[in-house]
Amino acid sequence: MSPQSPTAGHETAAGLRDTCLAALHAAVANYETVDLAVTAATLEPLEETTRTIPQQYRLRGRPAIDWMWLHAAVTTAAAAAAYDRGQHARAASRADRAASLARAAGDGPLAARALALRARVVRPHSPSVALQIAGSAARIAGRSPTRALIAGKVATSACAAAGDTAGVRDAVARAWATMAELGEEMHGRPGFSLDTYSPADLALACAEALTTVGAADEATPYLDRAASLIARSGQTGMIVSVRMAQSRAAVARAFPDRDEAIEHASEAVALAARRPAEWVARLVRDVSDLAEIRTGHGFDDLVAVTSTWISEPEPAPRPGAGGAADFGAMVPATGATGTVPAPRRAPRAARGTTDGTGSERDGI
Repeated sequence: MSPQSPTAGHETAAGLRDTCLAALHAAVANYETVDLAVTAATLEPLEETTRTIPQQYRLRGRPAIDWMWLHAAVTTAAAAAAYDRGQHARAASRADRAASLARAAGDGPLAARALALRARVVRPHSPSVALQIAGSAARIAGRSPTRALIAGKVATSACAAAGDTAGVRDAVARAWATMAELGEEMHGRPGFSLDTYSPADLALACAEALTTVGAADEATPYLDRAASLIARSGQTGMIVSVRMAQSRAAVARAFPDRDEAIEHASEAVALAARRPAEWVARLVRDVSDLAEIRTGHGFDDLVAVTSTWISEPEPAPRPGAGGAADFGAMVPATGATGTVPAPRRAPRAARGTTDGTGSERDGI
């Protein structure tokens, strides 16, 4: 895509921008079905191109702002891919950069979406700081689907990480009220997006948060709704997420059902084998741990199958570290512990979840 070697149809910065925009749209459209490593590899050169073209063409005014927005959008998608691959430090730095760029380009909802991802990186270490970042994001999200995402995915999970059951229920109610205000035309399809938020994603987020605070029975209607909405969507990553959430809820309920849990988890692993991902393997491991605590038997076979999908973790970033705004200076870091129904026997040493809230992955 270098302007030094223009090809037919790409002689101008505008033509190059159209090409980059089309590549971004394809990456987003295929996010739930293509291997995340492939998506990340696609977005990396797009990041560089969208960063350098304005300088190379000495763009000013509206064209420069349009490229800045595109760079922000690409960087937001790259941050999400990094988060879903367990590269939280990389996700944090990209999310901070994307938020600054999007605000400079005048797109509050996109900046808020990047900040929402930043809040999720911070959440396991300090739920209160995550809620502060979410509040900042909500203020610039306006009446957009991003506001529903913040209420549903960020606020509920941060309250869950803090063990605040009342906060989770309040956030769930506010999130659905926000979705109702948006109207169906703003909902979009299930799964990753840069500008929409689906009721399926919201139902999943609510169910995960409720399960984390020991209200797995309350989560069931939300899981049923999510499962219904994604049944024929073809969005592999989203289907895997819902199946793992159903598995976790089955063993977290007042009367755990290991058979139901392993059925959902087995289906998730079979689907995920087409695009192995670390976040799936970590969910399988975590739900297996919970099943052993609550029923006396884990998912050893599934853990073994998915263990090769896990790589060495990056060092976890401190709240606010490397960011455009030092949210970590606002509130001291606190521990994040979810609450699930009491175990039937003494638990083994906890190995933790990928993000402090249980069966959640990424994606924004």
